[in-house]
Amino acid sequence: MRCAWRCPRVAGEDGWTLMETMVVTSIIAILTGIAVPQFAAIGTQMRTNTGANQVLTDIEYARVMAQRTGVAHYIETTGGTGVNYRVMRVAVPPEAGPQVVRTSSLGSKLPGVVFAQNGSTTDCFGTTATQATPTALLSFNARGLPSAATSYFVGSNDGTNSYVVSVSGAGRVRLCRNVGGTWH
Repeated sequence: MRCAWRCPRVAGEDGWTLMETMVVTSIIAILTGIAVPQFAAIGTQMRTNTGANQVLTDIEYARVMAQRTGVAHYIETTGGTGVNYRVMRVAVPPEAGPQVVRTSSLGSKLPGVVFAQNGSTTDCFGTTATQATPTALLSFNARGLPSAATSYFVGSNDGTNSYVVSVSGAGRVRLCRNVGGTWH
C-alpha cells in the first residue's frame, strides 16, 4: 500500500528527506538575503557612532587635562581620509614647541567613517556650520574654557549616518545624532 502524504519510516531509517532539506535550505537562503543588508547598515551606523564617541572623549580629555595641568590643550585636525586629529598641549617652556598628547587616526580603524556634514548646515546648538571641522584650532585654557564654540561633524561615507560633537562657548561638549534632519 502506498502512502498518500507521509509514510511512516522503517526502523533504522534516520535522517532528512531530500525535500525537507531543500525546504530548510531555501528558507535559510531567503532569511540570509534579507538579513545581510540590514547587518551591513547596522555595522556602518555602529562604526560612525564609535568614531563620534571617540572624538567626544578626546575633546573632553583635552578640556580636563587643561584644567588639571594648568596648561592649554588643543585639538588639531590632521587631514587625510577618515577621522584624523591630534590632542596637543602648549609646551612649558614655550620654546620647546607643542607636545602631542594623543594621535587619533580613526579612518584606518573604522572604515567608512569621515569628517563630513552629510547635508547638515547647523550643529545641535543651532549654530551654522560651513564645514565638517573648525577652521581654527579648538583650544582649552587653564580653566577648561574653549577658545570659541565649534563643532566636529562625523559621518559615514555613504551619507546615511551623521553625528556632531559640539562645544559651546561655556565648554559644554555634546554629542548629537541626526535623525530625519533633526538633531537628537
